[in-house]
Amino acid sequence: MKKNKIHVDKIPGRSVIYLLICLVIAVIFYFVAIYPCQKSIKDMDLRVAQVSEHLEKQKTLFPLYNELVKESQGEVHSSLPVPDTEGLSRNDIDTIAQLFEKMADECNMQVVSVRPDALAFTEKSSNIMVDIQLKGKFLDFRTFLVELGKTPFLERVESIEIKQESVYKQFFLTVRLAIA
Repeated sequence: MKKNKIHVDKIPGRSVIYLLICLVIAVIFYFVAIYPCQKSIKDMDLRVAQVSEHLEKQKTLFPLYNELVKESQGEVHSSLPVPDTEGLSRNDIDTIAQLFEKMADECNMQVVSVRPDALAFTEKSSNIMVDIQLKGKFLDFRTFLVELGKTPFLERVESIEIKQESVYKQFFLTVRLAIA
């Protein structure tokens, strides 16, 4: 028995060139046609995953949105009360905390702290800054702001910060009150 040996020397040169040309064409075809399709499919899969995640978030938030819409359709003020600014008498400055606590109770909110800025308050001061920290629901806070706007000694609200806690939110306000 004779073994058939393939000699590389006996493969014609043109066949090797044709083989290399076919391989180059196959590689070019892969990078021109197949690879971009695979890449676009991966991009589409990523986009579908993002849209699916966004849809799931919307499904979970939709009941909350409906609840907020129902609660906000209550009494709507066409115009907010804006009384003329009258300064709070210097003798009544120590009752600021009780005023805000009463206002918060009427709006179903809880006062955590009321801190007047005593360092900035002098005999010549025409106003005083007060930091107020409240706890409650967002729509109750809206009512609180409307009630706060009714107070004649409010000059302006300097800042509002809202932080989410478990069920309730914490509200941090800095207000400027006029002093007579």
